[in-house]
Amino acid sequence: MSKPIEFSKFYKLLNEVKEGNKEKEQELEWILAEYEHAKESEGAFDELGQIFCHIGLMKLYDYAGVDELSFIGGLDKLVWDYLKRRMGEGLPEYLVRNMKSHANSHQLVEKISEKWKTPESEVSKNVDGLAKYVTEGIIEVIE
Repeated sequence: MSKPIEFSKFYKLLNEVKEGNKEKEQELEWILAEYEHAKESEGAFDELGQIFCHIGLMKLYDYAGVDELSFIGGLDKLVWDYLKRRMGEGLPEYLVRNMKSHANSHQLVEKISEKWKTPESEVSKNVDGLAKYVTEGIIEVIE
């Protein structure tokens, strides 16, 4: 990878919203809108990671059936067990699968590779790890 990537600002904001900071909800919406297309990204992996952050949060909302982080953060183990049974897979697997599916269906490896002049093989070999990295961060925040 070229430049190390990290999304601590994103995760910190998620946590603040989860903790009930209503003032940060608008800021989160803005960041999610930016991350959806990653127009302000600084490299291939930053772009892919931003898109994965957006997809991950949207799929978290889908999985939980609600788009309120403070509510999701308060779910207990029995509810998560029920959701796992209902969805047929755990949240980590669901998020990673959907991020990778999004990357494939939108040909992100090819597009990002071309845009950032990064070999497709390098982008491709990092899709799985980056999806897991973003997923771990999201799950850490909501637990």
